[in-house]
Amino acid sequence: MKKKDWIVFIGDLSISYSRGILRGIAQAIESQPSLQRYAVYHVDVRELSQLETSDVAGALIGGLSDRPEIIDTLAKWNIPKVDVGGDQAVPWLNWCVRVDDHAIGQAAAAYLLERGFRRFAFVGHERHLAMARREQSFISALGASNQSVECFHGSTERVGRRWWPPGMYKWIKRVEKPAAVFCCNDLRASALLVACRRAGIRVPEDIAVLGVDDDDVFATLQGRPISTVPVPTQTIAAHAMDMLVTLIEGKKPARKLVQVAPQPIITRASTDVMAVSDELVRDGLAYIRANFERGVNIKRMVNDLAVSRPTLDKRFLEALGRTPAGEVRRLQLEKTKSLLSTTELSMPKVAMRGGFSSAQQLSVSFRRMVGMTPMQYRKAYSVRRQHETAM
Repeated sequence: MKKKDWIVFIGDLSISYSRGILRGIAQAIESQPSLQRYAVYHVDVRELSQLETSDVAGALIGGLSDRPEIIDTLAKWNIPKVDVGGDQAVPWLNWCVRVDDHAIGQAAAAYLLERGFRRFAFVGHERHLAMARREQSFISALGASNQSVECFHGSTERVGRRWWPPGMYKWIKRVEKPAAVFCCNDLRASALLVACRRAGIRVPEDIAVLGVDDDDVFATLQGRPISTVPVPTQTIAAHAMDMLVTLIEGKKPARKLVQVAPQPIITRASTDVMAVSDELVRDGLAYIRANFERGVNIKRMVNDLAVSRPTLDKRFLEALGRTPAGEVRRLQLEKTKSLLSTTELSMPKVAMRGGFSSAQQLSVSFRRMVGMTPMQYRKAYSVRRQHETAM
């Protein structure tokens, strides 16, 4: 058997993101014949100083900003290196593939505004550049809508060793409610759920929680599944492998920085609420949700609520910026996107659960709203397929 050239991946495998990157590297090597001369293995940061690098062709590095003790060791490695942690915190790490953190912050702001929230907070991570980008983008996007954000930054001590960063419990009790909290990742979101439970704060009624990563452990750990912005780790890993192999071959990649768009937000119980004070609008929203899968007839809805159509439209527009019909379309789109990206349900079942009368109506409406067919969307954004193919 021909000797393999080793590629080292340095990352924290207690975090879903790192596990996804490692699976994605293995999948890239397996699926591309040009990469099959390489093999990958993971190195724990505690083993770096003893690692023999003579047969290592290159390294993919995640999460340097909160690992200062390994920077000097890595700097001495005379091999090509690519950052997949999104930090770029050191001058010798010039090549990077990462998720577009600014797009994540913008998507989070739009998503929470769409749900009617007018109070916002952010839970971040000290000295982590990727998390700072998400924070800055989130604050900027809300600022454009004249909204402010209350921020909490946990210590650099990992949440996994302490169920919540020091001070989070007291901070979340002070936050004016109802409010929507965007957390820099699902690890922080899970910690926030613990703090809310200890403080007797209801999720999502008092505090809605949105995370990042679609972590296969922390997104569901606290009994209240966390809505999340999935990060396409398989795509990031594939681009990183291409960049690293180009460097190994003595060539210069076309770009020093490659940013990959996040996947559409997955709605779960932690944000499954609409924040409105108007009782008529709340009744209308409850009606839409109760009748959603059967199909919402706006004329019947007006009769059942004993209100005129112009009055209902006006009150919805004032509270949410859209009419009841617009809310039905929003809910159809959100539910359908989630079903397509997280399940393998047939199109008739997706149509039924997405509030459409038939698969044909689903196909026509979805293509008009999104610009692609439901099958094209599933192929592009299926979280389940990414996890499975990367294993």
